[in-house]
Amino acid sequence: MLGEIVLAGVLGAALVFTWSDGTPTNDNVDLVAPAPTFSASVAGYADPVHVRVPIASPDPPPEPPVPSAPPAMILIPSLNVHRPVEAVGLDRSGTMEITQNLWNAGWYKGGPVPSAPGDAVIEGHAGYPDAPLLFGRLRQLHSGDKIVVVLSDGTRRLFLVDSLAIWPAGTSPPGMGEPYGPPRLTLITCTGPFDDHYKTYADRLAVEATYAGLA
Repeated sequence: MLGEIVLAGVLGAALVFTWSDGTPTNDNVDLVAPAPTFSASVAGYADPVHVRVPIASPDPPPEPPVPSAPPAMILIPSLNVHRPVEAVGLDRSGTMEITQNLWNAGWYKGGPVPSAPGDAVIEGHAGYPDAPLLFGRLRQLHSGDKIVVVLSDGTRRLFLVDSLAIWPAGTSPPGMGEPYGPPRLTLITCTGPFDDHYKTYADRLAVEATYAGLA
């Protein structure tokens, strides 16, 4: 009986020193291999943790084509203006020629087409004080008013009025007719005191407008 107790104690002590969390302690037993790390190669990049994918910069959007069709009509809704546009050049004195039809507007063909880079210039007759013509009420325009120029290809180009300025006859606003810079439009007509003898106005009115896209 005493021998059985001693044997049981020896076996218990052996179990205490040879068992721990179920993992064998025999050095000849292979341990569980660690889980393999993920490695990938994409377009020449290798990373054991992440896949780095080079992303090319997006191409810039294509530039819209520069319009070349000349203006055919001008519309000013707030003034009920809806008239054809004639192409005109310069006379011997260097001023814009007048249109064949006094009720039509004249676009300076030596400058940009409306909505092309630069300042497109369109003139119109003011008429007499008691008999206004095409641009006789141009001074009634306000900032933000719409001006639509219809090109000969049928596209409608929208401009928004920025400002109105008065200049002495024989002078012009700085930058008028420039063939570069953002697209813009200048409307020109006569204004100011009227000389009834010579049938002329003392000043010129310039309406500046910014291109706002297709109408």
